[in-house]
Parts: sequence; structure tokens; C-alpha cells
Amino acid sequence: MTGDLRQQPRCAGRIAFLKLAVVAVVAVIAGAALMSACSQPSDSQQTAAQQQQAADEQTRKEADEKAWAHAEKTGTVAAYTAYLQNFGAGAHVSEASQRIVALNEQARKAADEKAWADAEKAGTAAAYTAYIQNFGGGAHAAQARQRIAELSRKEADDKAWADAVRAGTAAAFTAYTQNFSAGAHVAEARQRLAALDEQARKDADEKAWAEAEKAGTAAAFTGYVQKFGSGAHVAQARQRVAALETQGRREVPTVDIQKTCQSAAGAMVSLMGGTTTEQDVNACLDSEQKARDQIVKDLATYSAADKKQCMRTDNYLPSYVEWLTCLEMERDVRKMERPQQFGAGPWTLPKVRPAINTARR
Repeated sequence: MTGDLRQQPRCAGRIAFLKLAVVAVVAVIAGAALMSACSQPSDSQQTAAQQQQAADEQTRKEADEKAWAHAEKTGTVAAYTAYLQNFGAGAHVSEASQRIVALNEQARKAADEKAWADAEKAGTAAAYTAYIQNFGGGAHAAQARQRIAELSRKEADDKAWADAVRAGTAAAFTAYTQNFSAGAHVAEARQRLAALDEQARKDADEKAWAEAEKAGTAAAFTGYVQKFGSGAHVAQARQRVAALETQGRREVPTVDIQKTCQSAAGAMVSLMGGTTTEQDVNACLDSEQKARDQIVKDLATYSAADKKQCMRTDNYLPSYVEWLTCLEMERDVRKMERPQQFGAGPWTLPKVRPAINTARR
């Protein structure tokens, strides 16, 4: 009994401990349940959050559309750029980027066209060069280079033409047409050449006519006609030739060349022997006729004294061949006797100082 009494307090202690343990466990489980219940929102709380999220999304969409409408209304690169900065994930990002690219391209084209219009207005190589430097890949770059090349050619063309006009010679105009066959002044250069050729022909014509008149012979006038068949004095030259030949035929005495030739042939037979042939007589007649024609043509070149001395009909068997030989010899002698350098004189020697003569004594 006493033993049971000693065991009762020990059992009571264990029971109390077990009760405390159970209470603690229950308390822990209740706390955990309470905490779990506090951590999970209620259905009403979830609905309110979703509504707020939807409201925020709607607000964002409205702000996006309003910003896009403003950018569209403004229509500038700055407006579209501001939209992208404020709404990097907006509904119109791609379209805004495309609009910016299109506007930049449009602005580049507008600047290109304006620069080209300015270059065209200036029309200088420097203006076209500046355009190429600023718009190397522009719509008019090739045309600008072509204009520069054309201006360079034109500048060289105008300079060459100015040099040719300044020189004013056929050689200068010919060189221009050779170097600039498609130049701006080719037609005028050819006109100048034609005018110079015509002037040269006229000058040569006048010079030849002056020389013919100075000579005053039928041969000189005939030579002029042969050289200038369409010259300004052809008709006059022919008249002079006809007049001189008429005058010469009148002034040159008539010789019976038939008698002269037959007598000459007979004299040759007497000296040389043989017989006289008709061929010998005809050869003599031909020579006499040619000599007469030459005397008639050159009669104006013979002096009166020479004609009087040489053309004598009172000689035995007068001959045109002998007359011509005499006239030409006398004319040539007179030419040789003509003073060449100092004139006909009289000449006066230069005076010297008396001291020169004194020094030689």
C-alpha cells in the first residue's frame, strides 16, 4: 500500500506532463492553422486586385493611344521619337519606327533636291562639286559629275577659241577645229577660215595682177589668167593680151619668111652639100613663126632703141629668129648695167676729219 502510495505521485507527474505536451501540440497546430488562414487572401481580396490590374492596363492603353494619336497629328520625327521613349513596349512601336525612317528618308530627299536646285541655279563647277561632297550618293550625283566635266570642257573650249580669235590666223582656227571638233565655236571657226582663205586668194590675185601690170607683157597677162582663171582681173588681162598682140603685130615688121627659109636652106646646101628638103624648110618656117610670136608678146619689154637697132628689114634675108636673139641680148645687157645697190649716182664720199690725214704725213 505504501508502495502504491509512493508510485501515485510519480504517475500523477507523468500524466500532468503528458497533458501539458498535448496542450502544447494542440496550440502549435492551432497557431499554424491560424497563420495559414491569415496568409491566404480571401476571394473578395483577389477580385479587387484583378480589377485594379485591369484598370491599370486600361489606363496604360489609353495613354498609349493618346500618345500615338498626338504623334500622328504632329507627324514629326521628334514626336515619333518621344512616343518610342515613353512607350517602348507600346502597341505602335513598330509603326513609329517605320514613320521615323520614312520621314528621315523624305527629309534626305528634300535636302538632296534643294542642294541640287541650288547647284543648278549657280551653274558652276564649284557648286556641283559641293553637291557631290554633301550628297555623294544623291539622286543627281552622276549628273553633277557630268556637269562638271561639261563645264571643264566648255572652259577649255572658250579659252582655246579666245586664243584663236586673238591670233586671228588660219593656223590658229584650224588648230581649234582639230582640238575641239565638237566645240561651241566650230561653225564660226570654219567661217573665219573660209573668210581668211578668200582674203588670201584675193590678196594673191591682186598681187599677181599688179606684177602682170608692172611687167606689161602679153606673157605676164597670160600667166595671170592661167594662175587665176576666175580672178577679178581675168577679163581685163585677156583684153590686155589681145591689145598687146594687136599692137605687136602692127609694130613688128613683116618678113617674107618663106623666102628667108628657102634662101637659108640653099645657103646650107652650098656650104654643106646635099639637097634641100621640104622638111628643112618647114622646120625653118616653124622657128621663124615662133620667134615672131615671141617678139609680139614681149614687144613692150624692149626699148625703142633696141627695136630700132634689131628689127631691120633692110638687112639681107631678115629673120625673126635673129631679131629675137638681138632683142633679148640687148635687154639682158641693159638689166645687167642697171645700178643694183647704190643707185645711179653721183655718189659723195663721206667727209673725214683733217686730223686723220695729218696723222699719215
